[in-house]
Amino acid sequence: MTKVIYIRPLAAAFLSFGVFLLFIFLGRFAYGATVDRPFFRAAAIVILFGGSDFAENGGVGPVATDFYLLDNIPSGQAAPDIIGGDGVTLEYFGGGYTPTSDGTARTNEVLRIEGQPNGGVLTNVADFNVLDANDSLTEFGIDNDTDLDMISYYRISRFYVTSNTAFDIYAHATDLTTSNDLTSLGYSDIRYILFSQTTGSAAQNPAIGGQGRITAINDLGDMSSGPTKVFDGGRRTARTPGTILQQAYSFIPIYFISNGDPGNNYDLSLGIGTIGATITYTIYTP
Repeated sequence: MTKVIYIRPLAAAFLSFGVFLLFIFLGRFAYGATVDRPFFRAAAIVILFGGSDFAENGGVGPVATDFYLLDNIPSGQAAPDIIGGDGVTLEYFGGGYTPTSDGTARTNEVLRIEGQPNGGVLTNVADFNVLDANDSLTEFGIDNDTDLDMISYYRISRFYVTSNTAFDIYAHATDLTTSNDLTSLGYSDIRYILFSQTTGSAAQNPAIGGQGRITAINDLGDMSSGPTKVFDGGRRTARTPGTILQQAYSFIPIYFISNGDPGNNYDLSLGIGTIGATITYTIYTP
C-alpha cells in the first residue's frame, strides 16, 4: 500500500504564515524616516543712509545710520531701528556724498540779482553757496523788474532709502531758531517740498501703489506738532538684484523762506538775521 504523507503543503502553509507575519512586522516599521525641513524668512527691511555727521564735525558719507525692521509693526507706527544712530542728510549740489552743513559755517546765503536788464554776474569763490568777501559781482542795470532774491537751492539736501518692502516717511520739525529781524518768523515761514528720484540702476519708484509725496505738507508748520507723514509708499525700492547703492532711491527735501510774494523767497523788507530748524525723518510702517 502506498502511503502518502502531505509534507509540502504543510511546509507551504508554514511558509505562507511566516511571510504574513513578516509583512505585518514590516508594515509596522517600514514607514519610519529622517525628516528635513528647509525654511527661510526674509524680514521686511528698510535702510536709510546719508552722512555720519555734519560737515563741520568731520562727517563722511555714505553711511547707513538707520536699519529698520517692519515685521509685525502695525500700520502708522514707527519701525524699530536696530542701529539707532542719528545721521544727517547729504549735499544735493556739489557732487558725491558730502554731508550737509549745520549752518554754522554759512555766514551769508548767496543772493541772486534777478530781472536786471544787463550784468549782475556773481562769481562764488571757495565756499559753495556762501556769500562773502571772496566773491565778486559785476555791475548790473536796474529797471522796474530788478530785484534781489535768495538762491533757494542752498537748502536742498538728499538722503537715500533702500528697501525690500513698502514704507512711509514721517518728518518732525523742531528747534526753531531765529535772530535779529527774522525773530518775527516761525515754522510756517519756511516752505517745504519733498522730491524724490531714482538713483541706483536696480531701483524703482517706491511711490507706485501709494500716494507718494503728501502735497498738503508744504511748510514746516505742518510738521511742527509731531511726526507727520510726508511720503506714502506703495512698494520696495529694490527692482532687480543689486547692491544697496544700486537699489537705492533718493529723497530730496527743499526748504526756502516764504515772504508772501509768489516766486520770491526773500525781500529786503525782511531785514537781516537767521532762521533755522531741525527736521527729523523716520521710517514708518505703511
